[in-house]
Amino acid sequence: MNRYLSSIGYLGPHILLAVILLGLTIPLEVGGVRAPFYLYAAVIGWQIISHLINVVIKNTLKYPRPDSKPEEFAKLIENVNWKNYLIIHRNFGMPSGHAQSTVSELTFIGLYFRKPWLTALAALQTGITLWQRYSLKRHSVKQLAAGSLIGSIVGIAFYYLIITYKA
Repeated sequence: MNRYLSSIGYLGPHILLAVILLGLTIPLEVGGVRAPFYLYAAVIGWQIISHLINVVIKNTLKYPRPDSKPEEFAKLIENVNWKNYLIIHRNFGMPSGHAQSTVSELTFIGLYFRKPWLTALAALQTGITLWQRYSLKRHSVKQLAAGSLIGSIVGIAFYYLIITYKA
């Protein structure tokens, strides 16, 4: 059972993104209308920008993961350059990209769709993802908290950008 929960946790950002895209495609209320095309493009743009924010912060802080070996990590931080900039961040732990993505998507789901049952399911998925990242020692509580804080800010900002554009 742990293996399945771990897989569901690892895939958390992708699962919640699929929920958002399906929620925009299939109206969640009777008589609802499908979202305009710009909203789909905006969601994809939001995901890319959120990821790039995470990459820049990780590559700037160069904070080790809990499972990092000190001697290997010391060599790694010397190798951050423009050629590997979009890849090497995976070796750093602060902030958690999974926490940032899932909390950002949870925040948007809660604010945009306003369906308590959907928000509760998204919160459950987010909890499973945070548990998975901590239990496998990929992130510390501090790294998960930082990713969650950044994710909530990004999710709120994206929601208000969408509402402003729609108005």
